Amino acid sequence: MTDFASFSRHLDDVHKAARIVIEKKSSKAHWPPLISEKTGEDEIQISFAEPAVVWNAPMRGSSTGSRIKRTIVMSGHFSFSNNVLDKAGANVEIYETAPADNGGWSLTLLDAMHFDIEGKIFQTPFHPMFHVQFGKNKRIGEDDIRKIVCELSRLRPDQVTMDRSLETPSRDIRIPTPQMDYMSVLAMVVADYFCDSHSGKEVRTGFRNLLRKVMHASNPARSSSQSRNLENRWNPEKTGPFCASHWYQESCM
Repeated sequence: MTDFASFSRHLDDVHKAARIVIEKKSSKAHWPPLISEKTGEDEIQISFAEPAVVWNAPMRGSSTGSRIKRTIVMSGHFSFSNNVLDKAGANVEIYETAPADNGGWSLTLLDAMHFDIEGKIFQTPFHPMFHVQFGKNKRIGEDDIRKIVCELSRLRPDQVTMDRSLETPSRDIRIPTPQMDYMSVLAMVVADYFCDSHSGKEVRTGFRNLLRKVMHASNPARSSSQSRNLENRWNPEKTGPFCASHWYQESCM
């Protein structure tokens, strides 16, 4: 069974690498504790006790000087079977963070998405093994977000207002992706909000170190059973160029 303590240490290393880049833009991060649950004889699920929050992020990697900021909220879970990542999910919500009249902040949800890794055995024919869907997820609660934001911003709860009334009419579309577990989602967030072509040496080095941590052999979630299944499924001699169709169960027929 996957060792919970070893996984926690590796995720701590990933978070430390991400924090170095995040703090270069005067932003702060809250990394929550992990919890584990035995879900079978040789199965364990590891998840966050509360959301991860990046506070006071810039609007994009190239932003300078704007009073409008972003708050990025993430969560994730990993299910291991016989020491192999079998299925997982990650959620991300992006908030516009603007100064409020009461001296606090107003958070408005701009976008939300969740990334899924379908279990190898239970993948249905029409669900890509790795995919993203738009829309809020019940795993993230407003009270948890407000509490963490208040801690990071040193404000009272009444100084932080939130609007999560996001409509997502396209939430039923499953877009095939690479394997996007929580650590890959975090790397994506750091790249897009904290790095750009003009980033200095420290930021470039920090992001490169983050990628190394995510891809390191000590990361038990680096490669899932489905990613191995995808490697076996894609055979250019039989099925042509590598393309999104290979993410679907039907492609191996």
